[in-house]
Amino acid sequence: MNKNTIVAMALAIGAAPLSQASNFNLASHMKDSFKFFDAKRDQTENPYLQEFTLKLRGQYQWSYLDPAGGSKRIKGNRNDNNEWRRFRLGAQAKVLEAFTIKNVWNIGGLDARNKYSDGMWNRSHTESSLDELTLSTQIRPFTITLGKHKPAYMAEYRTSSAKLITMERSFLVNQLKAEKLHGLSVSYTNSDDEWNWNAGFWFNGQKDNLWLEPSFNSEDNVTLGLSVSRSFGDNGKLCLDYMRSFHKDGKVHDGSEYAGPGAQDVFAISWETKQGKLNFMSEALAGLNVYNGQKGAENVFGLVVMPSYRFSPHWEGVLRYQLASGSNAVKSDSRYYTTNSTYSGTSDLLQGVYLGTNYYVCPDSPHMLKLMLGAEYINSRGTDAKGNKGFTGWQLSSAIRFDF
Repeated sequence: MNKNTIVAMALAIGAAPLSQASNFNLASHMKDSFKFFDAKRDQTENPYLQEFTLKLRGQYQWSYLDPAGGSKRIKGNRNDNNEWRRFRLGAQAKVLEAFTIKNVWNIGGLDARNKYSDGMWNRSHTESSLDELTLSTQIRPFTITLGKHKPAYMAEYRTSSAKLITMERSFLVNQLKAEKLHGLSVSYTNSDDEWNWNAGFWFNGQKDNLWLEPSFNSEDNVTLGLSVSRSFGDNGKLCLDYMRSFHKDGKVHDGSEYAGPGAQDVFAISWETKQGKLNFMSEALAGLNVYNGQKGAENVFGLVVMPSYRFSPHWEGVLRYQLASGSNAVKSDSRYYTTNSTYSGTSDLLQGVYLGTNYYVCPDSPHMLKLMLGAEYINSRGTDAKGNKGFTGWQLSSAIRFDF
């Protein structure tokens, strides 16, 4: 086990006794420490600045791959991989009694994945890049957001990376999602209304994978999105999402790379409900006219079913079944499968069953600091255009996640 892993695990385990001390609330203490200024808390009147909070998010993880075919399918005889999956630092400020400014950066210089190339394993390092930069305001019941932010469509992608209860999102969600892009979105959120919605448009261009182009440089460089949800009291929520990208596959703009949705049209319908300690989420997905696909790839369809159960304030169990289908159009998660094995990253049908457990150090704010352990079996049927079989096998993963 890598020394960084040991340090991260030791910090989390060491924090656990503090979180349970009767006279000390770790979650409240951390929240208060990261909020440098709060006019109400500090009993200070300031017409220009009302709050200033530091934002810190990180995820360090390790994964072990066991593909069908054993050592013959491993690249360079390396089954495991570890990395800083995320490390972000930024700040958020409430100003002029009406606006919120948020700026978050991916921090560079940290260990990324090991990759096998030319007969050798090499570890790259992360590069600094802009993650979010937004200006938002509330004109109740509307919230307007301008800047670089997530097109939050599809249930798992709408969930913040800090609040994920599985190691990674489903592979079809990762295939169809758009990256964080520059755009404008408007949401209608009213707890007294059964119906709520979110709509927006974003620019698809991405320059050097670091800075998303803020300019509208062609007629096909935009994505439109719409999400409509209906609440059924305490019984659950039904949500319908749609994204339409006007990008033309194969058309490359000077100095930019495509970063929009993975298909021209993306549809998703999800159902989320909670009964006591049991949470349940299911979602059906479709991507029509996929982008950057293999020869003959057109449409993909999928399903995600994910129940979870909170056994105690600190422990939660998670089960997820996922399926994706599409002739030569399904892409497996490239995080480790294609990094460590010789299996193709493309297939006709991909299924996965994930079983995991999460330990929440601070139960009152469970996603502030948590330890995660998960195992997933993935089965692929069909071959890609070159006749190579898609990935089949096991992946075992562990991680520490924090979000302050």
